[in-house]
Amino acid sequence: MHLLSGLLFGVLFGYFLKRSRFCATGITRDIVMEGRTYNFIYIPAIIFTEAFLYFWLVGSEAVPAPALAPFSLFRIALGSLMFGIGAVLCNGCIASSLIKCGDGRLIGWLSVAVFTVSAYTAKVGALKSITGQLNTIAVVPDTIVTQLPISPILLAAVAVFLLYIGLHRVYRHTRLRFTIPGRYTGLRHILFEKVWPKEITVVLIGIIMALGFYFSNLAGRNGGFGITTPLISWLQFVGFGKSIGWASTFVVGIILGSFATTMLGGEFAVVRPKAKPVVLTVIGSILMGIGAVWASGCFVGNVMVGTSQFSMKAWYSLVFIYLGVWTATRLYLMRNRDKAQQS
Repeated sequence: MHLLSGLLFGVLFGYFLKRSRFCATGITRDIVMEGRTYNFIYIPAIIFTEAFLYFWLVGSEAVPAPALAPFSLFRIALGSLMFGIGAVLCNGCIASSLIKCGDGRLIGWLSVAVFTVSAYTAKVGALKSITGQLNTIAVVPDTIVTQLPISPILLAAVAVFLLYIGLHRVYRHTRLRFTIPGRYTGLRHILFEKVWPKEITVVLIGIIMALGFYFSNLAGRNGGFGITTPLISWLQFVGFGKSIGWASTFVVGIILGSFATTMLGGEFAVVRPKAKPVVLTVIGSILMGIGAVWASGCFVGNVMVGTSQFSMKAWYSLVFIYLGVWTATRLYLMRNRDKAQQS
């Protein structure tokens, strides 16, 4: 039953991401390429919604307090930078690759396969010794949550109040003033065809991510949503017969959530990639796989989960993932766009 709850949360996560067209890499990229500065509000809205509920669960003793280990400033920075660059080359982070698997894009399966093998290589394979050596450079304690001048739940509550006001203003400014006719009506249109506003979806995502801590804890795991280690667990399960856990079924659920949404919305189609995206995806997935291990988390594990626990490592990682996305967008995407406009 605990494994089924992981699957259910994955389905919900995949459903919300697909229904809102939400991509953490994409909204960051669009800030740089299109000047959509209002995109800055979406990730913090997820983080602090999740943080408020998470620390309420901790205070209620429903989940354990966060266990935050020391980390290497150098390793986290390098891995996060690599992950951000790789996410741009793949046109989305590893969570987006799982969504692509579910909606029929074969390039998503390629990305997940390359990412998983690369992450396995960095964590327990040929690069394991290098990973260990990097972890000894510039090590600092992760103690920011114990040094806050006010309680974490109060800080999160204030942030949520201000962010929700901002979300309302962004929604009023960006919502479409016209309606695109759909093929379906009623609940099927609302649930599986209509694109949901990100301003609503990020709140829902923050809520289910917080609840993920509780149900994961029931399964004997002290943690929230995760993607990198769970994907490695499937490789170890298939290759070496090792057991799978709550988060292992969670990543499968993301694919199923995307699949169900596209099927019921009449959007599912098998899409074969062209040669250039294949090459970029392989390179990007290698960078993301190794980078996620060295960063001790990906866009989900660090930027959307660890930050809600007020982990200094996660906030530090967020800065360098964003820097990687910015760098790849400026040096690759915008340069290619400018060349295309000049030709």
